[in-house]
Amino acid sequence: MIDERVQLMANDAVADDFYLARWQAPHIAAQVEPGQFVNIEVAAGVAPLLRIPLSVCAADPQAGYIDVLYEDMGPKSQALSRLVPGVQTQCLGPLGRGFPPPAQGAGAILVGGGIGVPPMLYWGAVLRRCGVRVVLLVGARHRGKHLPDPLLAPAADTVRRATDDGSLGHAGLVTDLLRDELAEAGPHQVYCCGPHGMMQAVAALCREMEAPCQVSLEEYMACGIGICVGCAVELVGAEDDSDYSRYARICVDGPVFDARRVKWGH
Repeated sequence: MIDERVQLMANDAVADDFYLARWQAPHIAAQVEPGQFVNIEVAAGVAPLLRIPLSVCAADPQAGYIDVLYEDMGPKSQALSRLVPGVQTQCLGPLGRGFPPPAQGAGAILVGGGIGVPPMLYWGAVLRRCGVRVVLLVGARHRGKHLPDPLLAPAADTVRRATDDGSLGHAGLVTDLLRDELAEAGPHQVYCCGPHGMMQAVAALCREMEAPCQVSLEEYMACGIGICVGCAVELVGAEDDSDYSRYARICVDGPVFDARRVKWGH
């Protein structure tokens, strides 16, 4: 982990309210693994005061850059969307624990929704380079929220989309596509990131169909390094009743967890 001085190389709109930012960050690019994230300072003043945590969606250690995808949906992401190439700022990372590899011979099914798609892109590209067959399932409210094909294609052998309104791909939930994929022969490992309700539904379906599932949880964060304990998640199967066993910090113990260990609620 390093608090690196980074420079913005590009900051382009790629879908409705979605942006792709490329940062010259040689030290972080040399260390980051799929599933990890960075905490980026978006303003030098007090508004917004806190940094914005973003999953890394691509990294090139040789060229020394990292890519982050984000949605303009609040003051921090709005401030980030206004930055222009050449701007320098501070970036803390890599943070958190990344994805564990699938079992030998298993294919990978990546399920992403909304801003949960970025870590799937990095992981999918790495898995494919290792010879793993990857299926990417992406859900969104409508076609305007889907990322373009050139961003998705390197991450998977097969890409399938779902929209709530039926404007692109399957009309319905991304879990409909997941059920179809899990019904195919052969072992599968599921990886998921997206809205809480979607991840809960994916975890339930994987339990039903006895498929291992890893989820990358998202939560509001202040420090990103485990000090503030603002991103705690309750776990099941704790060794004792103490809070130290019942809860984990998403920023340092995660963001990736075995879906069976997360207490999803009802």
